[in-house]
Amino acid sequence: MLLKQAGPFGAGSAQSAASRSLLANALAPALLAVVLTAATCSRQEGVELSGSVQDPSGSRIPHALVLVTNAAQEVAEATTAGADGSFRIEGLPASPSYQIEVQGPSGFEPDVQDLDLTADRHLEIALEIAPIVEAIVISGPPPQPGSARSGEPRRRVRVGGNVRRARLVHYVAPTFPADAQSLGVGGTVQLEGVIGNEGRLVGLSTLNSIVDERLVAAASDAVLQWRYDPTLLNGQPVETLVTISVAFEIP
Repeated sequence: MLLKQAGPFGAGSAQSAASRSLLANALAPALLAVVLTAATCSRQEGVELSGSVQDPSGSRIPHALVLVTNAAQEVAEATTAGADGSFRIEGLPASPSYQIEVQGPSGFEPDVQDLDLTADRHLEIALEIAPIVEAIVISGPPPQPGSARSGEPRRRVRVGGNVRRARLVHYVAPTFPADAQSLGVGGTVQLEGVIGNEGRLVGLSTLNSIVDERLVAAASDAVLQWRYDPTLLNGQPVETLVTISVAFEIP
């Protein structure tokens, strides 16, 4: 009797194993679809641009300004390379129509290039030494009396081209917000405004959007207190467009 009972028990185990196998085969495509969907959602969160900035010898250039723009999608982001010349911008909308501009310290030529950012990219950017431009004017002797063409009236021409650039005369340092610093939140705030005829900043706006609002507020509050000697054109003050980058770095 015990042997007869063992027969049905063994058959039931075989049926149970077969059922589990069929269930696993049925669930496998569904699990694969979930994995693929999760990967797709992750990609839709944005792409990452990273890289480093170096000079022609291969040495790293610290604190270079990196600007990334996409006019079609109205994207304008900025960051500042660290002390090791590396940079990273996350969460950029995927697009093949970006432009990246890297500005180094004085003496280096800015690097501007078109960029396909349909996937994460890492760039090694080398800045070239800026060329020196000299302008020399050689004047001949003044014309002799009576050498002007007969009947041609003399014309008086207003000579200009004399520009004195605006100079910052009152500086207020931005304060790193304590709550942002404690959370390790850093970034570069890209501001644009106009230096008015009286040396005050007007029409200040933020150019980039992927940056913490606390950093934007801290940068704007300080910059609005700056004062300039305005730009002079032929001795007269004129309004001048200015772009200001404020980098909040986490040590």
